[in-house]
Amino acid sequence: MMVSPEPSRGESDVEQDADALLASLEEEDDSAYREQRLQQLNAEAQQTQKGILTSKKSVYVTLKSDDDALRFTTEHERAVVHFFHPEFARCSTMDGHCEHIATRYAEHGSGDVAFGRIDVKNAPFVVQKLGVRVLPCVIGFIKGVVAGRVTGFEGISWTSNEASKAVTLALEERLVEWAVLAKKFLEDVEDFDDDDDGDDSRPENRSSGRRGIGGRKQRVTDEGDDWD
Repeated sequence: MMVSPEPSRGESDVEQDADALLASLEEEDDSAYREQRLQQLNAEAQQTQKGILTSKKSVYVTLKSDDDALRFTTEHERAVVHFFHPEFARCSTMDGHCEHIATRYAEHGSGDVAFGRIDVKNAPFVVQKLGVRVLPCVIGFIKGVVAGRVTGFEGISWTSNEASKAVTLALEERLVEWAVLAKKFLEDVEDFDDDDDGDDSRPENRSSGRRGIGGRKQRVTDEGDDWD
């Protein structure tokens, strides 16, 4: 008995199988490509977000040592440094004023001045060299040379409300007077709460919150123990 051969597949069947295989491969490629692109886009989005956060943080730099402070004030043509103690409430208040000014200048594209802060405990050499004895202390530098300083809140606050917008404006004006800042921006910015009444009243004879560095107290009434 002779076995008849199986019927051969026609060319059309072969073509259909090839088309199906190619379609399947294309679907797999498309799926893999989409997955790859999705991962890439997510990574780019995360990197962008990190860049934004880093940019915001770099507007007001936290310096860690004497070397950082020296490098910061010499590498930048104009610089503002807030010398503070983390446990002093008035330093925290001044820090808010400095950060506000730094942020607004960055938003307006004025990159000709750098803002930084440093814990006095981390920069004993610079603190001694500059004679920083009362906190908070904000010093402006031009090409590494001291252009001016605000000690405590002397000359920028005349009421008990040291956190008011008037103090921020007064600090900015002082920085402009030193030529550390080229111009004032905050007077034209509507970003303050209207919660202070008569902050620009006449100066008072104030004696609260002066802190001596190096273990000395100067008319301290609202701070804790010596920091060193």
